[in-house]
Amino acid sequence: MRLLGIRSDFQKEGKSGILYLMNTLLLTSDEKKVFDALPASLKEGWQVEEEKIFFEDSLESRNARFSLMRLHDPMLLKFRENAERATSEEEVVKMMQEMDLRSVADDDLSELFFALGPTILTGLVDAMLGAVKTDKDLADIDALLVIRHSLLEASQNI
Repeated sequence: MRLLGIRSDFQKEGKSGILYLMNTLLLTSDEKKVFDALPASLKEGWQVEEEKIFFEDSLESRNARFSLMRLHDPMLLKFRENAERATSEEEVVKMMQEMDLRSVADDDLSELFFALGPTILTGLVDAMLGAVKTDKDLADIDALLVIRHSLLEASQNI
């Protein structure tokens, strides 16, 4: 998946105080089990903390967020059409796995991640964790986990 090849290289090197995350992965208990099964060479240098916020989404809420997206990227406009017709989170996750978002503008990415919500982002994390081969893959997952956690925190204030 070429989801977050955007700026995750900044995270481990600490080039930006905003993006430096100290190599801590906020994983659910199920995600931690998958992480723990990775080779020691991949896990080296990463710390794991438990994601303690839970959010239950609905198809109606997700579709409402999709309808509110203000997108400019033609690929994301097409994605929105297809995602609104999806009947399961798994379908949306599969569509996301087939996309390359590296050239998508930050504004569109923000809209997209908000519309996807934490539940679909969790599905993406699950898929990505199952395919980890490099430290860069974990850095990409780390970036997605930060986004998910931000959405989860925001959902607690609603």
